[in-house]
Amino acid sequence: MRKSCRTCSGAVEMKTLGLTSAENSPLKITVTGMPIASCRHNHKQPLDDDFMLWLIHELKDREGTLPAGNEAGMLMFKKYTCGACGKELAANPERRQSFPLELAYEGAPPFRVQLEMPVYKCTGCGKEQMHSHKAVQGITSRTIALFNDAAGFPHSG
Repeated sequence: MRKSCRTCSGAVEMKTLGLTSAENSPLKITVTGMPIASCRHNHKQPLDDDFMLWLIHELKDREGTLPAGNEAGMLMFKKYTCGACGKELAANPERRQSFPLELAYEGAPPFRVQLEMPVYKCTGCGKEQMHSHKAVQGITSRTIALFNDAAGFPHSG
C-alpha cells in the first residue's frame, strides 16, 4: 500500500471510497466501498501505483464473461448478431441492465462494482445481451479514467 500522499506527502491510511460513478456512453461504472489511500487532509488516491491498471484488467476479464453478441463490419456498417443463435440483434436496446461484480485487490477488503450497459434482444431466440465484448472492453479504460476524475484521484504524470 502507498505510504505517503501524492498531493501533500503526508502519511496515508486505508479508507473506503463512497458511491462513485463514471459514464462513457454506453458504459456506466459505479463503485462502492473501494479501498483507497487517504491522508489527514482527505486527499484520495488509489492504494498503490498498480491498483487502477489491475482494476481495468479485472473489469475487462469479467466483461468477457457477460452475455454478448458478436460484431462484424466497420463504422456505420457495423452489424451485431446473437452470441447464441447468430441472428441479428434488435437495432434499439431493450433496456439498460446492471451487472454487479465483487472484486478484491490483494491485501485489501472486497468492494463492489456495477457495470451498466444497454442490452439488445435477439430477433431469433429472444436472448438479451450486450452488443459485443469488444464494444464494452474498448471503452473500459476511458471510463476508468473518468472514474479517477470523479473519485478525485490526482493525475499521474
